[in-house]
Formats: sequence, structure tokens, C-alpha cells
Amino acid sequence: LYGYRNPEEILELDSILEALWAPEEQARILNYKESRLAGSDVPSVYETRGMRKDGSTFIVESKVTVIDWEGEKAIQMTFIDITRRNQAEQGLVRFRTALDSSSDSIYLIDLERMKFIDANLRSIFQALGKHARVNVLFDEQFRDITFSIDLVDMIFEQALNSLCLASKNFYRIIDERTIIIAPDLPQKRIQYELNAIKTFYLSNIRAEDIRVSLTQMLRTQYKAPNIIVDKNINTVTLRDTPAVIELAGKIIKIWDKPKGEVIIDLEIMEVSRVRLRQLGLELEQGLIGFRYTGPEGSGADEQGWFKLKSINFSKSEHFQVALPGAVVQFLEADSDTKIISQPRLRGIDGEEIKYVVGDKIPIPRTTFTPIAAGGFAQQPLTSFQYEDVGIDVKITPTIHFENEVTLELDIKIKSLGGAGYADIPIIATREVKNIIRLKDGETNLLAGLLKDEERKTISGIAGLKNIPILGRLFSSTDQVIQQTDVILTITPYIIRKVPVSEEDLKPLWVDLGGISPAASARRGPPEEALAERRARQRTEVEDMARRREQNRVFLTPANFEVPQNREFRVSVNARIQEDVSSMSLNISFDPASLKLKEVVKREFLNRLGKDVPFLKNIDNSSGVCTIGFSSTDIGKGIKGTGSIATLIFQAVSKGESTVQVTSVTANKPTGQTLMFETGQSRVVVR
Repeated sequence: LYGYRNPEEILELDSILEALWAPEEQARILNYKESRLAGSDVPSVYETRGMRKDGSTFIVESKVTVIDWEGEKAIQMTFIDITRRNQAEQGLVRFRTALDSSSDSIYLIDLERMKFIDANLRSIFQALGKHARVNVLFDEQFRDITFSIDLVDMIFEQALNSLCLASKNFYRIIDERTIIIAPDLPQKRIQYELNAIKTFYLSNIRAEDIRVSLTQMLRTQYKAPNIIVDKNINTVTLRDTPAVIELAGKIIKIWDKPKGEVIIDLEIMEVSRVRLRQLGLELEQGLIGFRYTGPEGSGADEQGWFKLKSINFSKSEHFQVALPGAVVQFLEADSDTKIISQPRLRGIDGEEIKYVVGDKIPIPRTTFTPIAAGGFAQQPLTSFQYEDVGIDVKITPTIHFENEVTLELDIKIKSLGGAGYADIPIIATREVKNIIRLKDGETNLLAGLLKDEERKTISGIAGLKNIPILGRLFSSTDQVIQQTDVILTITPYIIRKVPVSEEDLKPLWVDLGGISPAASARRGPPEEALAERRARQRTEVEDMARRREQNRVFLTPANFEVPQNREFRVSVNARIQEDVSSMSLNISFDPASLKLKEVVKREFLNRLGKDVPFLKNIDNSSGVCTIGFSSTDIGKGIKGTGSIATLIFQAVSKGESTVQVTSVTANKPTGQTLMFETGQSRVVVR
């Protein structure tokens, strides 16, 4: 890797640091080493510039770990030559840039003379292929007919599409120089169209729910898409042409959106009031007892029979009267009850939210079964069924794009209304079903679920209780007033809506019915596709220009003349948009015309400190100069625009030459490499 025969040859060197790293990297490597052994946070994988035995440099990736060596901390380093990898990555970037900037058509050609009248269709296709330098093949079922068409001022793709569409043919691209023309028939489409298989992993919708809709959207006039759904991992696998799969991906991307979420604030308040009033004279029994006892000594026998000779109705002591007991009532009671519940419910768009608060009341149910098979149903069998008593709220929210929420409400309020036969409870029910639409944060008040019950009972002595004023002394009044009201407030808050981007609002150009003359052509009007492609290329060029302006190393002055044997100065300037902790520059010049006498550090580097290491290496024999700097603080960098150094040259011989920055290696404090645009200076020696 470094050009040495064996490790012992490296160990015999005076300084391994100076032998294995380029001069501009030595200060940074030394700082990394000391900081790592001190326990500071230093990058463990970074790029640097190594130096071989012959003095040549290369890009090396260093992987560093701290190990225990004979009881002390030591550093173990692994070096990988990544020069070719970096060159390949840069070449791939250039290739992708060129590929993206190229046309989607096969070729753009000038077709000013492409006007055919009563010509053979085969010869028209061949003429198109000749102009575009494309080999045109024909299917065995291709019909050569007499045809007339005007293809003036069309690009090749437009001309080919127009000709195929008019002649009821389509084409398939075989390679970059070959196409095949075939009749536009369903079996030929299936024969020539490319098929691909792709699996779409869904996150927010169920695969089974979109199967039917996706099939209808992608169905063509000659075949239906082959769609497989996996419920276990919620995926959709599609086998079809690349155009159909591309369209399916766009549709699924629009459909597979997370549902919106809302928080619903409920405030349920139940207010009940019971007033009881009992006032007046209440008789224990509403009966007056009267019986005959007879004179003393002439009592009735054991069966209650009297002898006729002993009966004497003329004396009152022979009779007994039983009068009812009376209780004076003056009771009045007034009780108020208030129940408040304030749940905060979170739900998903379209999903039901249920909230229940209350009790379960057992209701007996009796059925009769026969004692023996075939007998009468005369044996009672009692079971209990539990009924919910309280408040049952069901809400289904629907979120709209106008920051509004539609709530489908189903509210049931059940309470005990008394006892019926055999003390079976009577359940009173109030139910409201409604659909309301509210704005985000708007409160709706639901009231009026009022139950007002009043009972009044008057009991007393018949005849006497009806006497005005005095009748109250011989009667009692029992009055019960019961009022119940339920108030419900609902406030929805939207916490997340369905994310809709500008791309989702754009129409998708669809041509899956076989109208497109290209078996794998991109859909959409040619004019719009061309405009979109030009806009994309323009954006990419602007982005590349912006990237080039971000970081740049340039020389000033850019052009000048100097007499022979005269000294002159060239300033090395840098425009740095991100912090740089270390940098090395390779500058080349013509040693036959120029001689570099000195390199002077400039004040711009003092931002890193007055004692910042500044390295320079001048080789006038080969016309190469290397300068660099490295921050003493591994976490500190420099950015901005300024002069790094001044090059002092002497004009040796007459002629024209250039001073050029051939390469720049710069690293951020994190060890990441930065890219720089370089410049040059033109020098004319008179």
C-alpha cells in the first residue's frame, strides 16, 4: 500500500507520522491521536491523504480503535486505499448528471423534409430510422400499406408516435439503436410488452381494501392487472408492464395516507332535584271496628254464638268500638344531585369512539320448561340479564380538509324509573341520534333532555277531608316533584389531518388502454413531458451552479503580464461556506517560465489561532507546490472568504503559462470531506 517491502522497514524510520501521511495531514493526525488517548470524542473513521515511499499521495480511509497493549492504551489503525472508489463515485455523479440531462426520446433529429404521399408504410418507418440512426425491425404480421403523412417539424419520438397511431401499430424499444414495429393487437401487446413484479408495503390502509379499486383503475382494454394481496404483512404485489407499475405506485402513494386524528372534549352534567312534601293527618287504618259483646256473664261460646235470651241491644255497654290510630305529618325534603364527567377522548377519522359510564342492573327473566320430555312447560327457570344504566356515548368523527369535523352522535341516557311487578326495575331511556359539523375548536351544547315528574296524593276521612280549611285536619297531602336534566358539550380538536402534498393534487396522465404507440413509453403529452424535462434540467444546472459557488479556491489576479526576471505575487483565495478544520492545496506551474521563491501565510488563517500550523512544500524542478493548514482545536473550523497565502514568483523566461490549483482536500471538524471548485491564473512573461 505504501511502497515498503516489509513492516520492519517502516519501523526503522525516524518518524512514522511524516512517512505515512502527507505534510498537510500530519498536524491533524497528531491532534486526533492525542485527543483520542485523552478520551475526547474524535471520529473513528475518516478520510485523509497518505504518502507512499516514492512521495506520491493517495486518498486513504482510516479506521481507528483504542486497544489495551501491555497494560497501556494504544491505537490500532486500519488503512484502505479509496482513491479508485472516490474516482468511481465522482465519475458516477458525472454520468448520472449527463444521463438525467439527456432526452427521454431515442434521438432528437431535424425532420424538415419528412412529408410522404402515397408511400409504402414500411419505407416511411425505415426513412425515420435512417434519419435517427435507428435500426427498424418489423413483426411477421406487419401489414405494408400505402400511406400518406406529414411529419415536418417533429422530433423523432413524436413522428414515430404519430405514424404508429395513424397506422394502428405500436413499437417496442429493443436497445438504444433498435426498435420493432408490430400491429396494435392485444396478443401482440402481451407478446412484446415488458413485465415487471413489484411489491408495495402499505402502512396506513389495508391491502384487501384497495384490491378491487386498484384493479378497476389499472384495467386495460385487453387485460386486467395481476394483483396478489398478502394480509399477514399487508402488502400488494403487482405484475404488469413498467408503465402500469409506475402508475400503481403513484396511486398507492396517494391512497396510503395516515388517517387524521381528533381529540374530543366531552363535558357531561346530569342535574336532578327531588322535592318531597308530606303534611296533614294520616290514619293508620282506614277502618272503624264495631262489635256486640253482650251483658257480663252471657258471653258467646267458643265459636262466637250468643243465646237469644241473653241478647240485649238497649244498653251501650254491651257494644265495643275500635277506632283507627292517627299520625300528624309535617315532613318536607328537598335534595339536589349533580354529576359531572369530563372525559377527553382521542380517535381516528372514520372510527367509532365509545364512552360508557354507569352501572349494570340485573333484570330477571323467567321461562317455563317441561319437567320431562314431552310434558307441559310448567317448571320455572329464572335467569338474569344485565342492562346498562347510565350514559352511553358513541361518536364517529369525519375530518374535512376545511378544518371542520363532522360528528355522528349516538347518545343514550338510561336511569331507573321505579319498580314494576315483583320489584322488577323499570328503566327509563332517553336517546339522541344526530349528525353535526363543527369547526376546529368549536363547542356544541346539547341540552333539553329534561324529565319533569310531579305526583300529588291526598288521603283522609271521606266527607270531612273536602271541607274547606277544616278538611286539612282530617286529611294528609303527599307531594313528590322530581326533575332531571342532562347537559352535554362537545368540542373537537384536530391534531392531525391527512397529509396532502402538491404532487397529490396534480392529475396523473393515464393511457393504459393501448392507445399509446410505445409498448413502454412514458405517459403524458409530449409537450408537457418536454417542458417538464427542460425545467428539471434547468433546476439541476442551477443546483450545480449553486454547489460550485459554495466552496471555491481561486487565484488573483486571473490575468496579468510581467517583465522577465521580475518578481510578482499571486494570492491564493478561498470561499468557504462550511467550517473547515484542515485543508491542503496542490498548485502547479511551468518551471521553465516561472520559479516559486516563497509562500507567505495570510491573516485569514489567524481565525484558527496565531499558532495555527501552516505547511508548505516547494518543488521548482517539477513545478509543484503543496500548502496546507490544520486547526489545533479538533472541534474548531474556519469559514468565510479570504486569502490563505501569497505565492512569490520570479519570471524566468518569456512566454505564456498558467498557475493552477490542481486539487483541494478539505475536511470538516467531524472528518467529513468537502468538495471545492478550483481556478487558475494566466501569466504572460514579456
